[in-house]
Amino acid sequence: ALLLAAGAQAALVAIDPVKVLLTGAEPSKSVSLRNNGTDKLRFQLSAFTWQQSAGGEMQLTPTQDVVFFPSLLELAPGETRRVRVTTTTQVAPVERSYRLFVDELPPLANAPGGAIRVLTRFGLPVFQLPDAPTPKPTLQLALSAGKLNVTLENRGNAHFLAQSVRIVGHGADGASLLQQTLPAWYVLAGGKRSYEVALAPDVCSKLTQVSANANTDHGATRVDYPVAAGACAAP
Repeated sequence: ALLLAAGAQAALVAIDPVKVLLTGAEPSKSVSLRNNGTDKLRFQLSAFTWQQSAGGEMQLTPTQDVVFFPSLLELAPGETRRVRVTTTTQVAPVERSYRLFVDELPPLANAPGGAIRVLTRFGLPVFQLPDAPTPKPTLQLALSAGKLNVTLENRGNAHFLAQSVRIVGHGADGASLLQQTLPAWYVLAGGKRSYEVALAPDVCSKLTQVSANANTDHGATRVDYPVAAGACAAP
């Protein structure tokens, strides 16, 4: 209620690029921040190593591997500033993944008219690529006890970005019995994203085949899975 009464304001900031790729030939890059709003803005930067759980959640650890300058900056309305980003590590056979966070700091003066300031936070992916980056998206399916397990795995040495993961199930007569789109995002080098989909008994019992298709920025991959008798039975 307080937010609605007072009115919430958020920073209008443009960041370019939104993903930083560092290579042996280009070990440093610059990121530009532009203040498109009417208020002066202040930001603080911090870096973390980035890993993922099987459920896709980010696992972040503070790191000094990523070096950036400046770490604190102030932007007047309409002003653009650049942040230089590099690493202290050498290129390795497997990609290293980081997150560079840009956190807005509270204004030095209170917002006019009692408005509440909503502080913004941006998390930029930073990748230190190997000399020959090769993402390898693969899919695996299994159905047991009425639960469909879908695994999108990256068997390569560099990340890929999955735009969608879709599962479709058919019965013996070819009728479509199951259609579902699963949430998709980055899969880091050597990582995997696992899903468990509980199937309704009346649907599961009629399935003869389930297919999964993942569209990624490095091509599409598909797997077909014949449903065995008893796969829908409770344990």
